[in-house]
Amino acid sequence: MNRLTERYKIARLIARKVSGTISEEEADELEAWVGSSARYREEVTRIESRLREDIRQGRELNMTGEWDMFQQKLSRKRSIRWWRYSAAIVVVGVCAIFVLQLRETKTSVQIARSVENNVKEYKAKLILDDGSLVNITDTTRHVVIAGAGTNIMASGSGLRYESGDSLLLSTPVKYNTLIVPRGGEYELLLADGTRVWMNSESKLVYPVQFPGERREVEMEGEVCFLVAKNERQPFIVKTKGVSVEVLGTFFNVEAYPENQAITTTLVEGRVNVSDGQRHYIMSPNQQVVAGEGEFVIRDVDAAEVVRWIEGVCYFSEASLENIMDKLARWYDVEVFFASESAKEAHFSLEIERYDNIATVLSKIEKTGRVKFKINGRIITVEE
Repeated sequence: MNRLTERYKIARLIARKVSGTISEEEADELEAWVGSSARYREEVTRIESRLREDIRQGRELNMTGEWDMFQQKLSRKRSIRWWRYSAAIVVVGVCAIFVLQLRETKTSVQIARSVENNVKEYKAKLILDDGSLVNITDTTRHVVIAGAGTNIMASGSGLRYESGDSLLLSTPVKYNTLIVPRGGEYELLLADGTRVWMNSESKLVYPVQFPGERREVEMEGEVCFLVAKNERQPFIVKTKGVSVEVLGTFFNVEAYPENQAITTTLVEGRVNVSDGQRHYIMSPNQQVVAGEGEFVIRDVDAAEVVRWIEGVCYFSEASLENIMDKLARWYDVEVFFASESAKEAHFSLEIERYDNIATVLSKIEKTGRVKFKINGRIITVEE
């Protein structure tokens, strides 16, 4: 393979990677080539970064013009630096996949409009210590007396605990449970000042106040915590046999019942993650995945992981199965795969959480790799 042919092939692999259409074999081939030279890695990273930024900001890319320019340069001077014409090929490859997402096109995509969820929903159920239930909607405005000098301010946008009189040591600890169903999300300010964001289909059990030496809560689903600092009273999150202990920090825990893995991602501070047998003190931009006998530590961009609290979710080389799991929770729909192989298709996407789901599915469908059929609240994925 001559040098030009090799660079042309590598450029196409870059395009496939950026567009989320690269196969596992191709990804391994590209990584092996990039790993052979620090210069290659630096240049490829720069190309990928530029293209992803263009896509994120919705810039229009002139596919035909870029290709014509590339051909002219190539015919005039075949010795131009490889990364320049690689970049041109990447633009062409990426345009073919993504430019359809950036403007209206006359495609034959058939996306049913029966699932309309383009309005941000805040909804939750609060279960008090005595078992009574408070349903929270967008129009909710409640002041609930929780006892022990604590009032609960409940509204459509969040729940806030306000402590009045100091808690006597002899007073029994009261626990509340907050449940966020599919299609909802909610924010919570605990009595100690800890801020909590709860994603769809999540649950949190917590005390009305925090007496004693430790602040303990239990959760399932996906919850992001910004813990109020108190060195004398550690904050502990428990879920499915795994505990995360902190003093004051910003982190995310994902532990849905149907998944064995518990994923903890640290944004700021330090946390100690333990499964009862092993433990690890995390640093920012690290992630620990525990469960099924595994205890995996990896580096991540933690800021991307917690962007869901701002209404944005970024998927990087994520499987379609993982993407559809999240969409199912966000939009309260059921997803079925007509083809098992479709689950393993990987995509890189940035999704505005409250876009109409039909718009989101249309973006994925325009890659030409899968098709969606919608019947009411049931989505079928086909190849």
